[in-house]
Amino acid sequence: MAFRPGNHDRAWNDPPVFSYQQGDAKPEENVNTARKTLLNKRVAFPLSGGSTTSQTPATSLPPIGLPPPAVNLTTSPQSTSVLLPSEKPSGTPMMETREQLESSLATVSRILVDSLTNYVESEKQEDFNKRLQHLFSNWKDGKLNLDIRQRLETMCTSLEKREFTKAENVRVALAVDYTSECASWIMVIKNIVTQMETKQVEL
Repeated sequence: MAFRPGNHDRAWNDPPVFSYQQGDAKPEENVNTARKTLLNKRVAFPLSGGSTTSQTPATSLPPIGLPPPAVNLTTSPQSTSVLLPSEKPSGTPMMETREQLESSLATVSRILVDSLTNYVESEKQEDFNKRLQHLFSNWKDGKLNLDIRQRLETMCTSLEKREFTKAENVRVALAVDYTSECASWIMVIKNIVTQMETKQVEL
């Protein structure tokens, strides 16, 4: 700080006169200058051509506290038709009178007993006959369904006609389809068919 050039003789009440240089700037003026410089500063334009902030896709979440949407699990009903052994393919039950049952039983028992007596060894006949009587008893008491009875009648008719292949096929089908019902006597019939076919070939 220096006195302004001119008259250096001042009165006692003259206010001091100062000469300010550039380096003696007030702090407030420096702050203002710095603020002006920041406001006037240019910012480089981005060269990427797009926004630098990445946007994440918004996901739609179900409201909290609400039950999940119901899922329709209903399936179309499938119609299944099961044919019982004693029914026709059309589904109409086949009726059998008492006379028909006794007549078919008489035919089957006659053919089997005659075949047993004429073609099976004598030492086996007693045991085989007991098993056949068990078959006839179940037949008479209604413990054999209509399909088993009809197959037995077809098989015995084939035996009487010496159609052994057909008779054996019917016997095998019975053993497969009705294992528990035929377990006590099906092997007796197998032995009868085998012995009849063997002796028929010998003749």
